[in-house]
Amino acid sequence: MYCGELLPANLSDMWFYHKSRYFKELYNYTIEELEKEFLRTRDYKNRLLLYSRAAAIYPFDNWQTKLIRCNLEVYRYEEAMDIYNHTMELYAREMGTPPAAEMQECFEKLELMDENHRRDARDMDSWRDMDRIFSGRREDIKRAIFQEESRAGAYYCAYPSFVDYCRLVARSMERSKFQAVLMFLTLSRRGKKGEHRQMDLGEQMQLLKTAIGDSLRTGDAYTRYGNRHFILMLIKAETAACSAIFQRIEAAYAKCSGKGELWYYADMTQRLEEAIP
Repeated sequence: MYCGELLPANLSDMWFYHKSRYFKELYNYTIEELEKEFLRTRDYKNRLLLYSRAAAIYPFDNWQTKLIRCNLEVYRYEEAMDIYNHTMELYAREMGTPPAAEMQECFEKLELMDENHRRDARDMDSWRDMDRIFSGRREDIKRAIFQEESRAGAYYCAYPSFVDYCRLVARSMERSKFQAVLMFLTLSRRGKKGEHRQMDLGEQMQLLKTAIGDSLRTGDAYTRYGNRHFILMLIKAETAACSAIFQRIEAAYAKCSGKGELWYYADMTQRLEEAIP
């Protein structure tokens, strides 16, 4: 029956705020009790439904971490990755920061929490089962990595993946001497001069995302950072070329009905990890 905050427009009244907080605490307690029962009976299906609903109601309360872990327990790696990427983009878009480190750690470690697998570390059959499942998924893994996709334009990725990519570029620069540029691109809050209609920021950011992807090379990468910003990694480029690149993005953005003003800042460094925000 619970669908989130009780009449959020009335939360300015202190008595209403306390009542709403009471119902939220009751909801959290109910989830914890259900979780204990589902863990005891190893009911993965209902645990997935439980965490999914909680994450939908409170997307910034870290329920996605438990949802990712539960998916990993039943070897639903692709689903876990989708939830992880969606949550990273949600936090970057709405909060301007990545989610709790716990979520990133739980996926990076790929911990299999299933009681059957950690019941007895000396149980070789259990380990063999895990190895057999891993071996059976090799083709799925290769397809996920090398699957056919549109290779035209730059590669878009969530902010944490973008940071990893930039760190890899920095390491590559130590072996192969080449230059790279970080370009920080901003969309104005208001539309261009002469525009009377209020600008839909979300819609304009999508148009700008498309314009960036179409204007860069396949070896370049970019990510969204917050409500009005993109970060671009330009490989084998110099700051002198950034003006022309920016004009190309501006033209592509205007061509697809972009109504906002853009500006940029470019930074070149031999140690890119120092330039990563």
